[in-house]
Amino acid sequence: MTATAALLAFTLAAAILTVTPGMDSALVLRTAAVEGSRRALMAGLGVAAGCLLWGAVAALGLGSLLLVSTLAYDALRICAALYLFYLGVKLLWGTLPGKQA
Repeated sequence: MTATAALLAFTLAAAILTVTPGMDSALVLRTAAVEGSRRALMAGLGVAAGCLLWGAVAALGLGSLLLVSTLAYDALRICAALYLFYLGVKLLWGTLPGKQA
């Protein structure tokens, strides 16, 4: 495969992946359809803030710290799991009769 053919194949694959909606787009579209445009805007801003935070963390080299430090990685992993557990309990609590989230 020549360099030109490889570049064209990469460009085509990148273009297809760029225009294909992902999970973030599905979340914003679902929120717009079910909860309205204001909530969809907030979901979109949350997605953008998460991407910016992820980029800032990577730029500061914290990804490398997590790679070499087992303690830091485990602490982050456990905190994330506890937060997801909290969100799940809160969601289930809101489905009980007479309760609001």
